[in-house]
Amino acid sequence: MSDRPEINPALGLDLARERTLKRSNATISIVIPAHNEEATIVEVVTEARRGLDLLGVQGDVLVSASGCTDQTAEKALRAGARVVEAPIGKGEAITAGLAATDGEIVCLIDGDMRYYGERPLSTILIEPLISGIADACVTDLYWRPIYPQMWLSGFFAPVAGYLFPELLPKVGSTPWSGQRAAFRNLWPAAVSPGFTVDLEILMHWNRHAVRLRPVLADDWTNPQRPKPDLMARELEVLIREATADGRIGQLDASALRRWYEIAHRLMAKYQPNNDDPQEFERDLLRKTTQALHFSLGWRGDSPEGLN
Repeated sequence: MSDRPEINPALGLDLARERTLKRSNATISIVIPAHNEEATIVEVVTEARRGLDLLGVQGDVLVSASGCTDQTAEKALRAGARVVEAPIGKGEAITAGLAATDGEIVCLIDGDMRYYGERPLSTILIEPLISGIADACVTDLYWRPIYPQMWLSGFFAPVAGYLFPELLPKVGSTPWSGQRAAFRNLWPAAVSPGFTVDLEILMHWNRHAVRLRPVLADDWTNPQRPKPDLMARELEVLIREATADGRIGQLDASALRRWYEIAHRLMAKYQPNNDDPQEFERDLLRKTTQALHFSLGWRGDSPEGLN
């Protein structure tokens, strides 16, 4: 018989006897960062406006044209959006879009995002916020393609699971997604100008949002534009955040950088014509997690297949 102390299953839980959450009448701003997206911008703007109509809420749609050299801005205007010019860089586009809007809820939809669900993507992102069940949401997109999924299994899940384990259940299977929404007070005052902005916002919400939740989404597509150095820069974001929180010191930071080189080599082994994507993903998660433990000195022997 165990001599462990008993744990009350309802410890600290204030059981609600009736619905306590309140529906919000917040105004909405949908911000669409776009760099040379003339092929898709009309569809994205049109769907964003339809999303507001379906929700029956007050709001506006703004395209943040980031260093565009095509007809993105002109087509967005004709589709019914407001347009603001921004320097090139996703972080620059988001910063300009936030500054040019005043909605109490801000929803981001990428200018190249084509979404095939019955309801617009903006609708399913905003609805949990105005219903009171979330204060920040990130889209949990249907599995595809392998490149971002390797980001999850080969990079984010192992390292975030070690540094920020509380974050994983709050962000779903595609925390890299730029499709997200939150109350305005939860958006960071300053972000980096480039593509690390998505992760920086996620980390800010992990610190400040009470109800950060993933939202299940339908089929979608957008152009795959490889960003070969992005994961290394994102690792530095995670190390910076964890160091500031006192979760790691310099020795752990150095070990995580060494681990990343192993993880990157493992991801580079994927052969589209030979490997089953889901099998590769499962094996990658196992190996990168083992490599993380080894790099941090949790185990004495090097796991097999890491070279």
